[in-house]
Parts: sequence; C-alpha cells; structure tokens
Amino acid sequence: MNQIALRSPAGFWKRYVAYFIDVVLVYIVLELLTRLLFPDQGFSDQGAADQIQALMSAVQNHQALSDDQTALLKRTAESLSSMLMFTSIAYVVIAGAYFVVCESSAWQATLGKRLLGIKVVDANGARISAGRALGRFVAASLSWLTLNVGHAMAAIKPEHRALHDYVADTRVENVDPDHPQMPLWGWLIVGAHALAFMLCVVGASMAMALALRAADQF
Repeated sequence: MNQIALRSPAGFWKRYVAYFIDVVLVYIVLELLTRLLFPDQGFSDQGAADQIQALMSAVQNHQALSDDQTALLKRTAESLSSMLMFTSIAYVVIAGAYFVVCESSAWQATLGKRLLGIKVVDANGARISAGRALGRFVAASLSWLTLNVGHAMAAIKPEHRALHDYVADTRVENVDPDHPQMPLWGWLIVGAHALAFMLCVVGASMAMALALRAADQF
C-alpha cells in the first residue's frame, strides 16, 4: 500500500467546526485585550446613556446638534475608529501567532483541530515548520478573498484541501485514520449554524417584503 493510500484527509465539516472553535478562542482573547486597553469611556452611567440616546434621536430626525452633542459625537466616532483599527490589527497578530505556533508545534494542530482529532502536515505527512505555517496563514487570505471559494475547495476536492493548502503545500489529516468520524457535538454545532443561517435568510426575506409593501403604499 503506497503512502497516498495511507492518507486520511480530514473532511470539510470537521475542519469547519475546528476553525469555528479557534475563532471563538481568538475573539475571547481579543475581547479581553480590547476591554483592557479601551476601558469605559464614561458612557456607561445613566446620564451618559441618556445623552447618547438624545444624540441618536437628533441624528435620526435631522435636528441641529448642540455643542455638547457635537463633542459627544466626535468623541464617540474617534473611540470607535481607534477600537476598529486596534481590533483589526490585533486579530491578525493574535490569530497569526496562535495558528503558526500551534500548527508548527508537536501537536501539529490548533486547539480546535486537536479537539476534532485532525492535524496539519506537509505533502509528505510530516510536521510543518513555523515558516510554512506562517505561509499557510497568510495564504488563507486568498480563500477569503475568493468569497470562500477557496474554503469550499476542501469540500469538493477528494483530498479535502483548501486553496491555502495548495499554496502552502500542506494537508489536514485525521490523527486516527481508523476513527475519522465527526463527534456528535461537532454535528450539533453544524446544525446550530445551519439553523441560524436559515433564520437569517427568512428574517431578511420578511424584512425585504415588508419594505417593498411599505414602499407600495406611498
């Protein structure tokens, strides 16, 4: 039996659930850092909440803003802009460090992949270097830029390799080829995501229908 036959490529949905777990972990760290570096700006008390509500009402009703409201609007916009820039950069740094360190470690997997029993290997089935792991992380942007077509390749191709796997010459395989099945809790996560997606589609369709009906009444 040749080496190709011995391979046990991880299925698309196992990879999906593993990535979901990893993203949740990264965002938990990111949220903690954001709260630490961007503490409350003084908008949490009742007086400040009333000011923000009044500001929103004035903007929605196209009313002239007072000097205090203008200052509040500027301060809020600056704060949100700073937080957005920080979270964008921090996500790339934190996620990059997390994926590179974990996938090039002895585990050959992130925590999500380890929970699902899958690992990242090179074309020969060996542990990848930190440089290749970094290249794989950077190449993952191609899968996003292709509107997830790069990720969908892992569901279509027999080897279940995504676009960034081809670019980095890596594979995602089952740690135990004799037990490649997705655990039940993994399918529950997939089912919950599918239900949420369907509810969003139904909600968006209903909102669009109501908007069109309201437009016809004018």
